[in-house]
Amino acid sequence: MGKFLENAWYVGAWADEVGAAPLGRTLLDRPVVFYRRADGTPVAMDDRCPHRFVKLSGGVVRNDEIMCPYHGLTFDAGGRCTHARANEATRDRFVLNTYPLVERYQAIFIWMGDPALADPALIPEFKFFGEPGRMIAGKGTTYLKANYLLEIDNLLDLSHLDFVHAKTISNGCVTEGQYDVYQRGTTVHSDWFIPATKAPVQFADLINLSRNPAWDGTKAEMIVDHWLDMRWDAPGTLYLDVGVAPAGTKRAQPIDMAQAHFVTPETESTTHYFWIYSMTDVGQGQDMLDFFLKVVHIAFDEEDRPMLEAQQLAMKSNDFWAEQPMILAEDAGAIRARRVLDKLIREEQRARPNGEAPVMEELVEAG
Repeated sequence: MGKFLENAWYVGAWADEVGAAPLGRTLLDRPVVFYRRADGTPVAMDDRCPHRFVKLSGGVVRNDEIMCPYHGLTFDAGGRCTHARANEATRDRFVLNTYPLVERYQAIFIWMGDPALADPALIPEFKFFGEPGRMIAGKGTTYLKANYLLEIDNLLDLSHLDFVHAKTISNGCVTEGQYDVYQRGTTVHSDWFIPATKAPVQFADLINLSRNPAWDGTKAEMIVDHWLDMRWDAPGTLYLDVGVAPAGTKRAQPIDMAQAHFVTPETESTTHYFWIYSMTDVGQGQDMLDFFLKVVHIAFDEEDRPMLEAQQLAMKSNDFWAEQPMILAEDAGAIRARRVLDKLIREEQRARPNGEAPVMEELVEAG
């Protein structure tokens, strides 16, 4: 079976990473070069000159065309060589693959499969961007020397917070909560709810700042209802709503941190992990925002990353099922996602030569 789902949207870069200078990045084992045309439109194509195979990302962009640094051959945004030294027959034969792009949610989404199937409506929705009463508080990229599915497992099983993140973003309450997994179509939800618990430290700071009178009775003891609701869409797009509300209020007047996690394979054993989060606006200043971002970097870069890379080294291969893993109840979300993704890849490979996509609605719920 193929390693990756190709007919899908992946994040290839943050929007502010892509400018007039070429940006080279390997995605799904394919070198890709990004740049922007003069009108701001992003472009992505194979990062390999067909003449002597040098990376185009080492070159420059002039007049919306990218020039190879070795022999100066130029290619337009459609991947066609435009240099006078290449005759018409050569230009027609050696056209670079270009990739559909969508700029959304401060990111550049790329479609690596059949361009005819690249429907922007298939990008999952993240309502917190531009939502009143919220602020985009931080973003980053974590590079992992580990298979991308290990990162997805990590996000779909947040019981690890009590152990991996005990010194940063967890107060040890997650595994005491109620866990629920459900599936709608090919979307998997993996949710934790912890009633009447001590507020995690990052939320205690926000509660103390809040001027909402609904929180006045909570500030002394900091007893809250706490939730962590994760949504996964194939292959690696996740939305996390993590928040608190006064205990027993059924999430009334919440203070939360809504997050987007975009997990893109570089190779079979390396991953680009893009993350961005928003917060309820309670008047937090730049010092607090800087502190939160520092803590998130520690959690992802200094706590999660070493664990996942050690896990990768300990596995004999990237065949998860061949490792015969022990399965716990809280693994249900990650297991469902793996089964859905396996089936989508199989269906993609069985598609007719004309590139017809699998019918998503026909996929049965993975038990």
